[in-house]
This record gives sequence, C-alpha cells and structure tokens, in this order.
Amino acid sequence: MRKIKYILAAAVMTFACNTTAQYLNSAYFLDGYANGHQLNPAKDYDRGGYVGLPFLNNFNTALRGNIGVKDILYKNPNGQGLVSFLHPSITSKEAMDAFHDKNKLLLDMRLDIFNAGFHAFGGFNTISLSARSNAGINVPYELFDLTKNLSNKDYDIREFGATAKAWAELAFGHSHQINDAWRIGAKAKLLFGVGYINMEMNGLRLDLSNDNQWTATADATIEAGVKNFKWGNGTETKEYKNQYPGHMTYQQLDIDPDVDKVGMNGFGLGLDLGVEWDMGKQDLVEGLKLSASLLDLGFIKWSDVAIAQNRGDAFVFNGFHNIQVDDGPGEPLDDQSDDLGDRLADLYSMQDGGTTSKSTGIGTTLNLAAEYALPSYKKLKFGLLSTTRLQGVYGWNEERLSVTLSPCKLFELSTSAAVGTFGGNLGWVLNFHPQGFSLFIGADHCIGKFTKQWVPLRSNYDFSMGIAIPFGKSRIGQD
Repeated sequence: MRKIKYILAAAVMTFACNTTAQYLNSAYFLDGYANGHQLNPAKDYDRGGYVGLPFLNNFNTALRGNIGVKDILYKNPNGQGLVSFLHPSITSKEAMDAFHDKNKLLLDMRLDIFNAGFHAFGGFNTISLSARSNAGINVPYELFDLTKNLSNKDYDIREFGATAKAWAELAFGHSHQINDAWRIGAKAKLLFGVGYINMEMNGLRLDLSNDNQWTATADATIEAGVKNFKWGNGTETKEYKNQYPGHMTYQQLDIDPDVDKVGMNGFGLGLDLGVEWDMGKQDLVEGLKLSASLLDLGFIKWSDVAIAQNRGDAFVFNGFHNIQVDDGPGEPLDDQSDDLGDRLADLYSMQDGGTTSKSTGIGTTLNLAAEYALPSYKKLKFGLLSTTRLQGVYGWNEERLSVTLSPCKLFELSTSAAVGTFGGNLGWVLNFHPQGFSLFIGADHCIGKFTKQWVPLRSNYDFSMGIAIPFGKSRIGQD
C-alpha cells in the first residue's frame, strides 16, 4: 500500500477517485423504489416484496466536494501536458481564488451483496448484507497558501486531516402502519469493522525566523485500525535529527499488511429510525405528507489501533523552498507530488505511539422531507428533502426540490435540483417496475466535463442503477 507521504501529498496535489455512493436522494419520493427503506426505514413498498440481484441491486459511483481537478491542475502554458497550481506560470491570485476556507472531498461506498424485502408481521420487512465505507479529507486554505506563496509571515494551520473506514453491515428492518396517518420504521444493524484510519493534523504553527526558515510546532495524530498493520522503519528527518539527537521520528509510515491475514478488526451496532405522517388522512391538508429519518446512528469499536504521534517539540524547518514544479516532460506530476509529500511529512515528524482500542461513529445522516401530491392529479408530486450529514469537519448539508411523475404502474420519473455545502446540482431518476422486474437508473449530480483520462473536472458527480425482482401486486394503501 501507499506510504503516508503519498496520502499527505494527495491532499494537496490530486483527488481523482471513484467510489460508490450510499444513497440516491433523487429517488426519495418514488413509491416503487425498492431501496426506499435505505433513505427512510418507515417507507412502504408498492409490491408484495422484492429480491435484489446480488451485487447488482444497488450500484453507484459518486464523489462530493468543493474542490476539483480544475482547481489543482492547469494546462501547461509553455508546452503540452498539465502543471500544478504551484507552477510559476499560474499566478497566486488565479490559484488561490479556486480554494475555500475548508477544501473538502468526501466519498461514500455501499455495495449490497444481498437485499430483500417482504410484507409480513403486520408491516414491511427488509434484510440486507452490505459492504460499506466512507472517507473524507479536509485541507485548510492556509496550507495551499503556504505551499504556493511562501510568504514571510507566521502561519497557523488547523483542521488538516483525512479519515476513512470500511465495514460490513447486516441489517434487519421493519416498518409498520400505526393508523391511517402515521407510519414508523426502524432498522437494526450489526457492524463488522474491516479497517479504519484517521489523521488529525491540528495546531501546526510556523513562526517566521528569517527569510529562509521557520520554527515549526505541530500537533498531529494518526490512528490506524487495520488488522496486521505495521508502521515502517523510521527515518529521521534532517532538521529534527540535528536538533534532537537520538530521537527517532517517522518521515514516512509504511503500510505493510499481509493480505492473506487481513480480517475483521472491530465490531459495532447501528440503528436507522424513520417516521411518516400523512396529513391528508387526518383531514388537515389533502395531499401533504411529512417524513423524517435518522440513518447510521451507531458505532464501531476497533481493536489494535496503531497510534503515531508528533512530539510537539519546536524545530527549525525550511523545507518548502524550491519545490519541484518543472513544466516539461522530465518531471512527472507524480514526482512533484512525491516531493511535496516528503516536505509535508517533515513538518509532521511522527513517532510510534503504541496500540489502543478506539470507538468511532459511521457518519449519521438526518433527512427531513415534505411531499405534496396534487389533489386533482395525484400522479404528480412535489417534494422537498433536506439532508444533513453529522460528521464534524466532514459534515455537509443539501436541500433538494423534486418533481415526481407516476403516469402508470410501469414506471416513475423524477427530476430534482439541489443547493448545499458543495454548490448547486441537478438530479434525475427513472424507475421502471412492471410486475416481475424492476430497474432504476439515475443520478443526484449530473456529470460534467472529463479529462482525457476520464477524471471529472468537478468533484460532484455520480451515477446509480440497480435491478431487483419484485413479486406480488401493488400494496400501497392496503395496510
């Protein structure tokens, strides 16, 4: 696996990545969407039940963020190829205008290995086995400013970090009609942790000493909860070795597991909760339905978490001068990232801190929704969904307005527009579900332009599809 210097370099130089998204929010208001219980466990299903095709019931690819390839890489003004924002031909204003106070990239993954639902026990029941993960990275504006401008000033860089975790999930859900107006649902989950890593690079101070060097003080911790994880041999940084003889520091942390022995390294519990209120059924507002759900409320307790820490000692640092930014074919961008990563690793000189256990959340999500079906034409609905990810610095919010048309029992179509933490976007979904077959295809973010390597220029994109086998006739309104 990659050394930690490549992880740090990736935070600043590149982000190209594909993964699978957990939820398709554009499908929230579709009655015939087989995976609606993943958005709100109180949701019913318009057939007697379904069985999802293994590995094909819920497939997506997605990425969220407020920074993209176009913000990091530019066309080379002196020749062919690309240069990074560090290149002298890219002005400071041009480069820095592309960055935000907090530059985020967030990735979620969900692959349903098995997924099925059926009506029994007075309600709708679901069972699923899924492989899941989420990851995030946050790079403060000051770090880009430091690497680009190298100004003669003091720096105080906070909330630079990255996190990732992967786990398997076995879930059992049940939704129940309380009366004509109210429906509730819950889903219990067993979580089996596969791996976890968290880097918190907080409190980095660079105090100007002269034109060529700073006095650096860093507060940093890396936690790695991966079975058979081993730190590599420590390499003493030049600056630290001169000032603190005999102190071993880690310039790079090698990840060197035995693939045959990698396995479960944690266990946890999770819970989804949901509720729906049909106000029309209580003669309040005809056609208006309110709903709410709280997803992934839970934890995983990881065992054998390896710790690397910074000592917090001050030392002289001058490593950001003369960073490689060659504009010709002789200096690949990978080597430039390697060079920058080496210098970042010098700033965060890490030591082995032993092992411990650690409990983490899995990324709780809150959904609040209102949908209105026209009394004169109930096949047309308008919906507003507010989604909030509660995950500290990696949290985000989105408000999505949808228009859903269900002209017949064969298919549904929904289009949506959203604004939020990562700007505006358009979504759509088509759900084709005759008796005996169900296919959905859609996206919460329309895909824009790509590079020649098929990497999206912007960091908000996704594509979703799934196939299931429904059975029974429509049950909407029969419970």
